Amino acid sequence: MPKSFPKSRSGFAGGLFTLALLVLGGLRADAPAQDVIITSEQKGAETLVVGMTAFTVTAGNARTLTQRPEDVLAADLDFSGRFRVERAAAFTPAAKALFSQEGALAYIRGSYALEPNRHVFNAELVDLESGEIILRRTYEGGRDDIRASAHRFADELVLQLFGEKGIAQTRIAYVNRRAGAKEIWLMDYDGAGPRALTRNGSINLSPVFTGSKDRLLITSYLHGQPQFYGLDVTRPALQPVFTSRGMNSAPAYNALDDEIVYASTVDGNSELYRRKASGGGRPQRLTFSWTIETTPSWSPNGQEIVYVSDRSGKPMLYVMDRDGAGDRRITYDYTYCGSPAWSPRGDRIAFVAMDDGKNLNIYTIAPDGSDPVRLTSGGSNENPVWSPDGRFIAFSSTRTGNADIYVMRADGTQVRRLTWSGGNTMPSWSGY
Repeated sequence: MPKSFPKSRSGFAGGLFTLALLVLGGLRADAPAQDVIITSEQKGAETLVVGMTAFTVTAGNARTLTQRPEDVLAADLDFSGRFRVERAAAFTPAAKALFSQEGALAYIRGSYALEPNRHVFNAELVDLESGEIILRRTYEGGRDDIRASAHRFADELVLQLFGEKGIAQTRIAYVNRRAGAKEIWLMDYDGAGPRALTRNGSINLSPVFTGSKDRLLITSYLHGQPQFYGLDVTRPALQPVFTSRGMNSAPAYNALDDEIVYASTVDGNSELYRRKASGGGRPQRLTFSWTIETTPSWSPNGQEIVYVSDRSGKPMLYVMDRDGAGDRRITYDYTYCGSPAWSPRGDRIAFVAMDDGKNLNIYTIAPDGSDPVRLTSGGSNENPVWSPDGRFIAFSSTRTGNADIYVMRADGTQVRRLTWSGGNTMPSWSGY
């Protein structure tokens, strides 16, 4: 039977919110898969209400965990913006009535075992009325990796119920400034588990993921002028990618063709170039002006590049074809524009603009320059970067005084703070 995961039908007042769910992994390994249709009237919303009961600990001491896996799972589902989770200690008649009253058609239950060096995590999505198991998953790993198992199940729920990949297993790299140095750090998408990847005491900037959640390209002043280095997050050690007599900066990665576009002063002033991400081959120069061109970003189909140029007298956004042809300006009504980031869905470009003569704010705009929308206020807000599903934007902000990393919905709502130490800028969101 072919798998079909339809998306939620949102935004239609009074419309039916219908989800076709594939039953996977029932009690019998040889049981045939079957379709279960859950139909609910949820007016004008794209969120699905689910119940959740406390998970059972079958081995080990849950008090040794900094966060219980069901709490991680509930936070993931809430963060996604697709679910509203109703919690109960156990599945009792009162809990069932509560879940039903809130509009839930299914609930999540599970268990986990904590052994000295490993864990086993079980989770199920269960039909509220029939008790039939809609989705069941079991994950194993190191004892300290139980958060990752909760993230995996959250992403599985998003995929099965909405037909799109979830982002709970993604990561965010960023720059942390301390004691005069700027180092590259890494954290989970929700701000958990921050750790330093570089400790070289130099200036390390502009991390960008290249093809996986474990591989980064960064700009570093480690040996003088800025050059590109590769960084594997599983065994951090900078590896030169290529060097030139000019300063190389602001790389952007094109996953479709495994190439980068970047700014370089190799021919004098800052111009844009394109080459393989491995550094092989000869670079292709894309811009030819005597002004500054910098901070490029690829369109998701790899056919266009948005970038910043001050050829008009002020830094503004321009779009060109991948070979440098078809150049056109798309912003006009600002004092300054910078840090463009093309959305994974291709319909919007996030960027930074100075619009009040003092602070920077984040906007999005259509690729043709129409429909600009301001998303932020308070402090200076910079370095927007999209989540791989295009539903969120991470950015740095000084709204509380020091620069820290925040995340918001793509429409500017539901802002969450991810870092708290100050001095955190230049986020980069990994792929799936």
